[in-house]
This record gives sequence, C-alpha cells and structure tokens, in this order.
Amino acid sequence: MKEKTCESTAIVGVAKNAGKTTVLSAFMEQWSLCGPLGVCSIGIDGEERDAWSGRPKPQLKVPEGVWVATTGAIIDQKPGHFAIWEGTGITTTLGEVWIAQTTRPTQVKLAGVHTREEAHRVIDGLQRAGVRRVVVDGAYDRRMVASPWVTDSVILVVGASLGASMSALVSKTAEWLRLFSLPVCPEPDREALTPLLVHRGVYRKREGTWQSCTASTLMEQEALTSEILEGEAVALSGALTDRMLRHMMQQGCYPRLIVSDWTRIFADPVLLRRYLERGGRIETVRSAVLRGVAVNPVSPEGYVFPPQELKARVAELCKPVPVFDVWRDPLEEGGDRDPLG
Repeated sequence: MKEKTCESTAIVGVAKNAGKTTVLSAFMEQWSLCGPLGVCSIGIDGEERDAWSGRPKPQLKVPEGVWVATTGAIIDQKPGHFAIWEGTGITTTLGEVWIAQTTRPTQVKLAGVHTREEAHRVIDGLQRAGVRRVVVDGAYDRRMVASPWVTDSVILVVGASLGASMSALVSKTAEWLRLFSLPVCPEPDREALTPLLVHRGVYRKREGTWQSCTASTLMEQEALTSEILEGEAVALSGALTDRMLRHMMQQGCYPRLIVSDWTRIFADPVLLRRYLERGGRIETVRSAVLRGVAVNPVSPEGYVFPPQELKARVAELCKPVPVFDVWRDPLEEGGDRDPLG
C-alpha cells in the first residue's frame, strides 16, 4: 500500500444552507498559505443557486495555486484559470473528473464523485500532484466524506437553518456531536470486523467468534432476531435505521450493536437515545476526529441568532474542540498558521 503523505479533512454542513460554502472558502484561503492544497467534492458544490429553494448561493472561492478535482466541462468554462494535470478516469453526468491547478484566484463549481472508492481515487491523485492537505466538501445528506475510512478529520458547520430557536439549534447540534462520542469497540473486535464489514451482511459474535448471520439484513425479522438473541453482539456492514431499531425494541432485544463508523447511523436521535437508555449499546469500528465546528448565526429565512451567544453555547458542547465564526472572526488573522493547530 502506498504511504499516505497528505492529510484530508471533510467539511460537512449539518443542514441545508448552513453556510458550508463560505466556511470552505475561508479555510481554503488560510490553508493555501500553509502548503500545497487540494479540494474536491462528493456531489456538486459551488452552484449559483440552491437546487431545492432556488435561492442564490455564495460561490466557492479558490485561491491561486490550489489543486481542484472537477470535470473538464467546468474547467473549460474558465479558460486560462486552470492548468490540467491528469484525468481520474471517473465519469460523471458532467463528464470526466480531472485534476487541475488554479493559475489565478477564481470561482469554481466542484463536480465530484459518489462512492468511497472514487473518493479514495481522487485523494490519491491529489497526493500524487504534491498536495499536503485535501479538503473534501460534503453535506448533511452526503456524510460519506466524513467517514474515518475516507478522510482523517471533520469540520462541522452549524447554521441557524438547523433550528428555528436557539434551544432547538443547540439541541440538534448536541445530537450530531453525540455521534462523534460513540465508543469504539475493543481491539479484538476491530481486527475481526474490519475485513468483514466491507461485505454486505450482518454478523453476530457467539462464544467469542464472529459469524455471518443467515439473514442478510436486520429486516429479515424472525430468523435474525433469534440469531441476535443467541449472540453476544451484532455488527452491521450497512446503515443503522429507525426501522431496524424499532423492530429490535419491539422484540425486547437490546444487543450491543457495532457499525463501521458514525456515518452509518441514520436513526432518529430520540429513538437512538431510548435504545441506549434501555440497556442497548452502540459502538463503532473506527472513530472520527472532529477538528472544529464553524457556526453561522444567520438563516436564509431571515432570522438571526445573537452571534456571541450561539458561539458560546456551541463551544460549551464541543469542549475542547475549537469553534469558529468565520463570518465575524476571520481566519486570516492567524497569518500562515493552520487555524486548527
């Protein structure tokens, strides 16, 4: 396996219109001063208008000298702004994804990839170009980039669009942060499950040994429930959903559940909490590193939370993870230092 020489960070908004594009632009401006920087996206980022609401969106600003992964069709829209380096062989609806370097400060739409394997391919290509840090754009509905199997760390963007009141926003932020604090399973389980969970299926631990269940998903109810009850723990290669948790709880079944990482959990926070309070346990094979949280007190709906209060309340939840308001506390004040240390 090729030695990894670059660090990768995913920037993920916890809701639509959280302000992720502005945060991404701000961190790129700062990180571009710290060494060769690359940027890519899962999906599409940098559109002129929001695909859902039709509202204008801030453009993704990219400094000169930054390496980007996007399609040739987008690069061709700005002749002279990019120097193409190599193709990735990844084809999207907008054409092949290319790796190129900006020749001047510019704005760009990132047309990205859609699978974990493609994300690794793009990150590897950026590394070959000499990049020392890759920032990967994500979203609340594109958690895959924040998986510790894809990127090394995560920055969450918490915007006023997450809740109509300060209390609701803080409560929902706490729910996201709770996913980062899930315990990691013991080392023997990690060693056994890492090669297993790349395959679709459900596994149970019985008498100290992990075995494949005859039922392939938690929804094959009768057969799987009996297998779970006979085991010491259950591991899922796919997502943990509301329906799965409800079924087990209806059967009075509260096993120790293990998922690949936090991005595989799509259960409602209330249901998740109820499962844990009734004796269930949820662990991950690999934990994610939360490197920072950015807050945006302004909602596109027109309401604004008190900036300092929002920052303080989120910081209280996040300790010791740093909290930023890039709209009011410019990262550039740190000079050429990495704002995350």
